[in-house]
Order: sequence, then C-alpha cells, then structure tokens
Amino acid sequence: MRLIGSKASAGGNYLRAAGPNEVRCVVRESLGFYRSLVVGGIFEFAKPVDIRSISTYNYALRCCIDSHPRLSVVIADYDTDSPYFEFYPRIDLSQHVQFLDNETRKGETEAMAIQRNLPSILDEFLPTSIPSWKIVILPFSDKRCFIALSYSHALGDGLSGCAFHRTFLEALQEQRLESDLICTPTRKELSPPFDTPENLPISWAYLLSPFLGQYLPKWLSSLFGFSSEMNAVTDSTWTGTPIFYDLETLRTGVQLISINGDMVEDALKLCRMNDAKLTGLLHQLIIDALSEALPRPHKFDRLGGGTAINMRPTVEVSNDEMGVFASGDFQIYPLQEKSLGENGQFSWALAKEITDRLAIRSKEVKDQPLGLLRYLLSIRAWTLSKIGARREDSYAISNLMSFQPLGNVDNCAVSEMIFFNVISVRGGPMNITVNWQAGGLNLGAYEDEVVFVNTVCRHIEAGFARLCMTLDVSEKY
Repeated sequence: MRLIGSKASAGGNYLRAAGPNEVRCVVRESLGFYRSLVVGGIFEFAKPVDIRSISTYNYALRCCIDSHPRLSVVIADYDTDSPYFEFYPRIDLSQHVQFLDNETRKGETEAMAIQRNLPSILDEFLPTSIPSWKIVILPFSDKRCFIALSYSHALGDGLSGCAFHRTFLEALQEQRLESDLICTPTRKELSPPFDTPENLPISWAYLLSPFLGQYLPKWLSSLFGFSSEMNAVTDSTWTGTPIFYDLETLRTGVQLISINGDMVEDALKLCRMNDAKLTGLLHQLIIDALSEALPRPHKFDRLGGGTAINMRPTVEVSNDEMGVFASGDFQIYPLQEKSLGENGQFSWALAKEITDRLAIRSKEVKDQPLGLLRYLLSIRAWTLSKIGARREDSYAISNLMSFQPLGNVDNCAVSEMIFFNVISVRGGPMNITVNWQAGGLNLGAYEDEVVFVNTVCRHIEAGFARLCMTLDVSEKY
C-alpha cells in the first residue's frame, strides 16, 4: 500500500517523503493558491552598520542554515501528490536576500511603510529550484530595518519563523562581516513528519463521519450523527464569497493593528484574573467587531472561527525547531452583543469558554481533523475541488505569542515583530496583521473591503482600550 507522500529514494540527496500536511502545503503553493508565510521584525543595531550589504547578514544566515536543516532542502516532485525533500548542498546567499527601496513617502511611518510592502512579499512566488526561503530587508536608517523571513509553508509553520529570527538575532550580536556568498551546509536528517498515525490516531467513527455524511441522505446522516463537514458552516454563517482563484488578479489586502505594550500587560493581567488566555480574548473582541461591522441588513447570525494550535509541547518538540507542527480548531460562534455593557462591566464568558476549549484541544491527539489528510487518495484533487466551494470559516487566528531572544541583545535587538496573524515582543507592542483575499469578503469593490477591515480593526483597538479601563489602578502593579 502506497501512502500519500511516499517515494522511493531519489539518490544521495534524498531525505524523506513529505507528510500529509506538508503535502497539503506543497500542493497549495504549486497550484498558486498560497505563496509564502512571512514572519518579520524591526531590528535595531547599537551602532551604525552597512544596512544594505549582504555581508552584514552573511554570518547570521550561515548560523541559521547550520541550525535549521529545513533551510538547506528543496522540495522535489512538488507538482505531484508525492513530493519529497532533498538536501541542497550549495546555497548562494545572494539568491536568498532581497533589499527593498527605502524611499519613504511623505508623512509615512515605519508601520505604514511595512504595511505598504507586505502584500508584494506575500503575493510573490518563491523559487522551487533552490530552497524556498529568503529574507526581505526594508531599511529605515543605518541602525534600523525591518527584516522579513518569507518561506514555503511546507518548510515550517509560524513558530518556525520565530525560531529562525531567534537564531538570526543571536548571530547578529557578533556582527561579523563575511563576503563569501556561497554556503555549503552539512547534510542533516529532517525530523519525521508530525502528523503520523502514531501522533494523530483516528478512530473509525471519526474517519467515517465526513465520508458517510457526504454520500448518505441528509436525514440518515443526521440520524446516525454523520456530517459531511467537520466545521458546521451553514447559509447563515458569514464566510464571504465562495473560494475562487485567478492567477492574473490575485491580490492580498493587509491592515496592521498595534496594541502598545502597557495595554498588552493590562490585558494579560485581566485575563489571568478572569481565568482566560489572550487568544480567547482576541476571539471575543474579533467576534464583537465583526458582529458590529457587518453591513446591515444581512441574513447572518453566526461566525466560524479557526485557531492554529501549536502541537510541539504535546509531541515533545522544542519551539526552536523549524517544521510543520500545527493543528487547528474550528468553532461556530453566534453574533455577539457588545461584551462591554452599559454598566462598564466586561463579560468574560466567551473568552473563558474559548480558552477552556483550546486548552483541551491542544492536548488532544486522537481524532484531530489534520489526521484525516492521510486517508485522501489525492490531496491535490481535494485541494482543487475546493474552488467554488464555501469557505471554511469567517476568520482565523494564529497567535505566536511573545518573541523572546535566546540571549543578550547588546549589539542588536528586535523591538517589534510582524506575523500574519498575532505576535508580540516582551515589554513591547502586540501587532495584529489582518490579511484577506481581495474580492473574498463579498462586500463590493476592494475599496469597500478596505473600509470594512479598517472598521473591524478600529473596533478591536477600541475594545482593548475600553477593556483596560476596567482595570483598577491598584491592580496594575
């Protein structure tokens, strides 16, 4: 029996077959539906450096390649159902560094410059003939720049980008200048795929539910509890337009929200006082914002929310290891009245409910939806079949939490991080990056979508501000 992703050895550089979720990531990218994952940060050097020279970053990149084997692999047979990883023995660093024009526009802040450049980074195809990653550098001065890691999702999840930046930042403390652009990495084995039958066992009942739910009459499926969809999205769930893809017109909209460090600390204190986590609170504020912002009149009464879950702790893998170790949770939520009542009291019920659910899901390995991928005959055909279908959720959150350096940051520090979704730095701001497929919100022209997203963002910001006002001064310290 040949499992999806299996492949006979292709020679001395063969490493291993891609796991089912890695295959899913490869397929999305080979079809053009998904371009790259981006994790970036604002780096500030203690002394002036040649901010636009590869030699400034050469040594740090070599350290990253040596520490993270996935940076020295290519994905072979990427346009099939059986891609596999091959070791790439000679890396030309000039092919993995891109400098953006640092010409700022009148009245433009650093955040505005980053937001302006992010869509082009997200929408660019990464090459597949060389390792599919690069750093993109947007200079601000001779001591300060934004550095984004753009990489194939098959090489790593969001936390993989944090692992890269921790290694990169630690190496920059030495500030070595190297001019040789050719890197010859040591061949290292990749860790096994995360989504194996041993890690993610699937029961017969869970396996048969989506398949029988699809083919049995609806009354019979309901009688036996079988569902054709793991996510109970209905016509009254706001999910935007059906899934579509046009290579020529694909465009990603981006909007940044920044919550200052003091407000983040206050929100965390309130979360602890109310037995909730920040991700649960974010869900509640987003649901509040969408409930308020959806143009009326409308027919919707619920939202579908997705959450990326880091499964590294469950399978005893370090957060410093690059790889695809994420699963997901999907839940339906009714549209909400404002969480902050007229009496100034904030209702924590939903945030706590979501927190409790995610705590359970993050420790569960049996019957994870991700485990069903290995039973598909063709992940490629399954992915293509989604074109024209209803989207699976209204929004999704991936919270990478607080970025923390490996050691001292005397010579170079990271003051802010950017990720598509949520990330923060210790003692600094939490940045939320909202991105959407232009035309996918079903709200009219792209300009109308921008207005809607801006409204949602302002609601979230206002929600944090109002929430933190409920914290008594004596509770702040």
